[in-house]
Amino acid sequence: MTGETISEALARHDTRTARDFFKANGKPDLDHIPGDRGWPWLGHVPAFLRDVHQLMNRQYSRYGDVFIFTGPLNRGVMLLGPDANELLFKNENKRFSNFLAWDLTFRNIFDNNILEMDFSGHKNHRKILQLAFKRPSIEGHIELMNPMLAEGLAQLPVGTPFKMMPFIKRLLLNVGASVFLGEKVGESTERLNQAFVDMVAATADPFKRRIPFSPYYKGIAGRKVLTDFMRENMDKNRATEGRDLFSQLCHLRDEDGRQFSEEEIRDHVIFVLFAAHDTTTSAMSSVLYSLADNPEWQDAVYQEIRDIGKDEIDHDDLDKMENTALVIQEALRMYPPLVLMPRYSLEEFEFHGHRIPANTTCVVSALFTHYMEDYWSNPRQFDPLRFAPGRAEDKKNFYQYIPFGGGAHKCLGLHFAQVQGKMFLYHFLRRYQVSKKPGDTFKYNNVPLTFPTNGLPLTLESRV
Repeated sequence: MTGETISEALARHDTRTARDFFKANGKPDLDHIPGDRGWPWLGHVPAFLRDVHQLMNRQYSRYGDVFIFTGPLNRGVMLLGPDANELLFKNENKRFSNFLAWDLTFRNIFDNNILEMDFSGHKNHRKILQLAFKRPSIEGHIELMNPMLAEGLAQLPVGTPFKMMPFIKRLLLNVGASVFLGEKVGESTERLNQAFVDMVAATADPFKRRIPFSPYYKGIAGRKVLTDFMRENMDKNRATEGRDLFSQLCHLRDEDGRQFSEEEIRDHVIFVLFAAHDTTTSAMSSVLYSLADNPEWQDAVYQEIRDIGKDEIDHDDLDKMENTALVIQEALRMYPPLVLMPRYSLEEFEFHGHRIPANTTCVVSALFTHYMEDYWSNPRQFDPLRFAPGRAEDKKNFYQYIPFGGGAHKCLGLHFAQVQGKMFLYHFLRRYQVSKKPGDTFKYNNVPLTFPTNGLPLTLESRV
């Protein structure tokens, strides 16, 4: 690089320069880092895809809180525990890059998203984006979501096991399309839903080759479906000032008067819709299983819903749903949607006696931290009261509970996700009691997000 540091290039989101830098520097010497190298060529990918939690626990018991992980395209270092979370999330002295950590995962699928941006570039984009997540905007979203959730949930069958996860995914896509795009997807639901499914699957493809019918190939095709959809609706949203995210981003300006370009609007909306749609699907799947498995907590949540007793709720009503909030927090502890969060080191550093070279992919884990017995009592037990003020187990360390990440890159839509989750549960439990087959467990994969592998079969009984 001539006359410019890699940090400056990252701040400008100069992807070409950053990728050239990674290509030239992205294979540091990690031979001194503890840990085995896994399978020949494939590394730890088979164990990772099979059970990432088991993999981390096994490596931790053998090597401690720092160990190497390997794959066909990259290798890096796992750093476990709250100290590691703090180090990467606080990112003092700008020693870690998000773009260089996520690029191989998102390239050509979720390009130019807010998660991948670094330093001043990230700060500038976030300033505009967060204007769309202020309380007045959220209150407008609540008005849109009330009838859509009520009408959508009324369609569920009762009295027989039903796979809830695909239904939740379709419903939340319709809701997300209304909130973020300004319209019901309608006949396009299945096509757009499949596009998202294919794009998410592509991020977990370890080979990232455009081989026909491969996950990556299908993901790129899914990206085109969404890009075309956005392009077809861009002019309409430029011409109107609606309450949806798409329209807002077409008109919002920061204090310096800067607006997003059409490409920036497209990329941000696609990523935010993905993040809201898929992470909330993951969260609601784990919450419904937890309520079916713990009927006493289902009764407690239903009681506060019945006390509110309204067909449509507002922001103030949501603040009264304290048991619901505890249940969601606990489900996100046990089953965080995103289990691994990477960063890329721009300089050498030391962690717990280990020298980590520059140009190393470093990964922390919400899943591992959420089960550490040093911070959580009986961590494998579903116990929402651990988050209640009287116990506040999550307050022992600021970085022990990280379902939404942390630091400057903490989830932008955190408040919206909480609102949407409460609203979903309000309209669902107001109408149904949910149960599961005795002996059934929550069967799920953590890659690329935490989703039930069996579609989450549950049985509903009508309350109305």
